[in-house]
Amino acid sequence: MIKLNTLEKMSESSINETASGNLKDIMQIEIKGATISQKLENYLSQVENPYYFRVGKTPVRISFNNTEKPLEEKLKAYFLGLKSWQS
Repeated sequence: MIKLNTLEKMSESSINETASGNLKDIMQIEIKGATISQKLENYLSQVENPYYFRVGKTPVRISFNNTEKPLEEKLKAYFLGLKSWQS
């Protein structure tokens, strides 16, 4: 699993520091696992940086407001939102 300080460094980088050609296309990621924790770990291993990815040719940066929720809760809410959007 990615360490918290690594995630913090990833979140502080800018899109200019990340070549958009190196971003993972989220549409090509297939999330597997029986539990939310396994799914999150599987997603993180594929996307490499959860704050930057592509949707097709469009680079995307995700940011969160300064709530005290852990990243795992934020990503869980995000994925549940995606699931309801795709239904």
